[in-house]
Amino acid sequence: MNSKQTDHIETKRRFPVFLALALTLGVFAAGSEELVISPLLPDLAQAFSSDVSVLALSISIYGVMIFIGAPLLVPLGDKYSRELSLMAGLLIFTAGTVICALAHNIFFFFLGRALSGLAAGAFVPTAYALVGDRVPYAHRGKVMGLIVSSWSLALIFGVPIGSFIGGVLNWRWTFWIFALMAVLVASLIFIEARHSTADGDKTEEESGRQAGTFRDALKVPRVPVYLTITFCNMIGFYGMYSFLGTYLHRVLPGGNTASGLMIMVYGIGFSMSVFTGKIADKAGKMRSLIAALAVISIWLACLAYAPSSMPFLVIGLFVWGLMQSLTVTLLSTILSDCSQSRRGKIMAFYSLASNLAVTLGSAVMGPVYVGYGYAAVGFICAAVTLIGFGLSVFAYRRYGRHEHTADQSLYR
Repeated sequence: MNSKQTDHIETKRRFPVFLALALTLGVFAAGSEELVISPLLPDLAQAFSSDVSVLALSISIYGVMIFIGAPLLVPLGDKYSRELSLMAGLLIFTAGTVICALAHNIFFFFLGRALSGLAAGAFVPTAYALVGDRVPYAHRGKVMGLIVSSWSLALIFGVPIGSFIGGVLNWRWTFWIFALMAVLVASLIFIEARHSTADGDKTEEESGRQAGTFRDALKVPRVPVYLTITFCNMIGFYGMYSFLGTYLHRVLPGGNTASGLMIMVYGIGFSMSVFTGKIADKAGKMRSLIAALAVISIWLACLAYAPSSMPFLVIGLFVWGLMQSLTVTLLSTILSDCSQSRRGKIMAFYSLASNLAVTLGSAVMGPVYVGYGYAAVGFICAAVTLIGFGLSVFAYRRYGRHEHTADQSLYR
């Protein structure tokens, strides 16, 4: 191996600091803006002389546009450049956020929310795909874990900070800050893009990228089974998590305060994905996924009975957050490795499967919770997650050889 080849390999192994920071901040901003609406609803209703229930439609509009944004803008990354897709998403996100900040009637506010949701639908799957392009498979779990942890950070820090700013200053300042964050993210991505271009950091597959179709992406080996696992895991998670606060509020002394603290314990566990992802890099991603899904299946079946022992509840919630963040990290990492030429479309499907599960999980489990209680919800969610566990065992037995050769085949 000559010195030029050695230098190229070292370049491929270079840890993309600016990229990791940009994608983490970008997902943090998208997650925070999506969730921060809830505590701001009373102020928004007063500002637009409307009702809280009407303003709550802005949350639904955001979610619907996420579904549209993924298939509309993500293909830009597969056909041309991931950075182009990210920049387009950030431009739309900034425009939407600024419109929200400047809106003086409900129509323009809804328009801003729609544009922000459209951008988020493109940014998140493209961010996952770009990690697959730039980070070696052997270390990808660590970086993906960092990005995944930004979701929990948005819940733990982003929403309270945004709500605090809205209360102390004005709700418009919350959106101005998110717009400034988008500009910062765009600057970091621009710096990383210049770095990559100067270093010749693009692979041959990226340079000659085939556009393909969404149907072609579903034909890639491993993709259908891991998308199904994603759907099962997310159905189980959101079906259970949607009613966790209500259940804990009912059974724990202390009401909202106690249930809030318990949910925070879960969030702390979820934020550990950057560390669990690093461990999974060494232990094997597909094998680690099997273990994580097994733990989650058992916990979901037991959760309704956990409040009888406070130590068991605290430890269990922390471990659940830990295993759930690890599962999300592993699924996004494994799917990002299935195909370089169709990586963006695959991650778009991943995002769509997750968001569809969000909608169905809470909608389907609502009547079950009301009619039969939280224990019934737990058993159903555990059974659905167990299906995902079984599929993960099947996938490992059939495709496990990829786990040991992925890094060598993609980056040698």
